[in-house]
Amino acid sequence: MKKWVFMIAAGLLSVSGFCQNVALKSNLLYDATTTINLGIEYALSDKLTLDVGMNYNPWAFPQKKLNMQGEEIVDEGYDAKLKHFMVQPELRWWLCEKYNGHFFGAHVHYANFNIGGLSFLPDGWGDHHDDGIQNKRFEGWGGGSGVSYGYHLLLGNRLSLEFTLGLGYAYLKYGKFDCAKCSKEISRSTMQYFGPTKAGISVIFMLK
Repeated sequence: MKKWVFMIAAGLLSVSGFCQNVALKSNLLYDATTTINLGIEYALSDKLTLDVGMNYNPWAFPQKKLNMQGEEIVDEGYDAKLKHFMVQPELRWWLCEKYNGHFFGAHVHYANFNIGGLSFLPDGWGDHHDDGIQNKRFEGWGGGSGVSYGYHLLLGNRLSLEFTLGLGYAYLKYGKFDCAKCSKEISRSTMQYFGPTKAGISVIFMLK
């Protein structure tokens, strides 16, 4: 009997110790783009943590146009979409102590994407305006790495806000299509990108 009591007590202490080192978070910037996201951060030491962020966007948004009679109808041939899955682990070093104040991070990232018809994004892909992301669909994958800076603002015993911005490199390989739901692949291309690779305003809940 004493053996079982000891094992149960040890298990509870182990779970308690684990939870005190774990933070769950949601990035409000991703939420604004209808992207489902979850971040988990685990303390490795007093000044080192490992943050793993995951994003998933499965949605397509039907576009509307005017017919010959001036009536607004759904354009069946083209949907706006920001479909993607991305994972971005980051190792963080805290200037003061974990989960408090300023930190610097080094991250890697990998994503699959299927995007197009997005008027709020710049036409960075394609040689002409009508080849850009507003008028074509791009499907492929990308990966890379970067560095970041952030600040963790304590709001209470369990609740916090986090602000972070990262810069880095990404290699993209993708196919270009003429519309969202149909057409054959027009071309295949690769692109090397240097610039922002991480941005966040996150709500954090500490597990204690």
